[in-house]
Amino acid sequence: MTMNRRTKDNVLMGILGFIFFLNILLLNNFLNTIGSVIEELILLGWILLGIGALLVVLSALTLIRKGTDNLVEGGIFGIVRHPMYVGGMVLFISHIFFGQNLIIAFSSLVAAYCCYLLVRSEDKQITERFGDRYRLYAQRVPMMNLAVGIARRLRRTADE
Repeated sequence: MTMNRRTKDNVLMGILGFIFFLNILLLNNFLNTIGSVIEELILLGWILLGIGALLVVLSALTLIRKGTDNLVEGGIFGIVRHPMYVGGMVLFISHIFFGQNLIIAFSSLVAAYCCYLLVRSEDKQITERFGDRYRLYAQRVPMMNLAVGIARRLRRTADE
C-alpha cells in the first residue's frame, strides 16, 4: 500500500506536532529536575529559539503580505526557499540545548528530519505548480541553507 503525497505530508505534520508536544511536556515537567544543566547551552538554546521564531514570523508576514497564489521570491524567501520550515527546524534544535537530554535530542532530530522531508515534498509540489519559473528561482535561492542564502543575497546586493 502506497500513500499519496498529501497523506505522507499529513503524517509528517502529525509527527511534528506530537514531538513538539512531547518535548514541551518533557522540558516543562520532567527533565528540568533531572541532573545538572550547562547554562551556556541554555543561552545557545535561547539564541536558536530567537532565530527560529524570527524565520517563522518573517515567513508568515511575507506570505500574509504577498499571498500564496503566486510564487513568492522576495523578503525572507529571497534568502531561502523554505524559511518557515528552516525556522521550525531551528526551533526543534533549540529544544536540545534547553533539555540537554538524549530523549529530547533524539525526538528533536526526528522532528528536524520530518521538516526536511516536508521541504522536499513541498519543493516538488511548487515545481509542478510553477514549472520553469520555480526552477530558475531554485537556482538562485538555496532550499534551506541560510548561510549560503545570506551570502548570495549580499553578493546580489553588492552587484546591483
